Amino acid sequence: MRGQSNPTTSQVLARAWTMQEESLLGTAEDREVARRLGCSRQAVTVRRHRLRIPPFHRRAWSPSEDELLGRMPDKRLARRLNRSLGSVRWRRHVKGIRIFNPQKHHWTREDDKLLGLRPDAQIAKLLRISLWAVTKRRLRLGIPPPGRVELVRPRPWQAKEDALLGIGADDEVARKLGRSVASVRRRRNQLGIPSQVRRWTVQEKALVGKWPDSEVARRLAYTVKAVTRQRERMGIRAYGKR
Repeated sequence: MRGQSNPTTSQVLARAWTMQEESLLGTAEDREVARRLGCSRQAVTVRRHRLRIPPFHRRAWSPSEDELLGRMPDKRLARRLNRSLGSVRWRRHVKGIRIFNPQKHHWTREDDKLLGLRPDAQIAKLLRISLWAVTKRRLRLGIPPPGRVELVRPRPWQAKEDALLGIGADDEVARKLGRSVASVRRRRNQLGIPSQVRRWTVQEKALVGKWPDSEVARRLAYTVKAVTRQRERMGIRAYGKR
């Protein structure tokens, strides 16, 4: 019947394909792909042939093959595994693995086992990633570099220590707790505790050195240490020693 004829080859080739649609080619039988995309089987077959994608063959993926997904470009992996590009893309999508990004390495158990056994530079060259990426991963896992003693993990924070955060300056709290200033500041920020360190105003600075540090501290509600530290920072001698 007129108007009911099958589409010609030119009409099939003229169909606009998206990358998502092309990624399905070869991942299932052409008839199944056509059903998913809502087009004719002929359109799927012609497009697959044009992209030189082999027909679908049900070959199970092995754990070692899955381990390679996302660690190199899909096209390169397809050649290495002798699979279609669409099959690799579909498998990566099903496994929830992001597309390969040379700027972001996806670490595996085998990769982690190398850390600390070889210099970071060698591992970076072996994995084809930056030296900083290797060093950052090793430090994150608390693994010492080759030839050094094991890194000491920081001791857990106690509730009584957390209670001191923000009450005084970070350096003062650090001295009381026997921790580094950076550790105290990081913990305070993690808990969302604001710093209680006051900013000296022009009026407050004008009183420094005019009375003993203890008197300035009493008038301004500062600690004596805070006043002494501010006076020394301003290069002013102590009261009565001029």
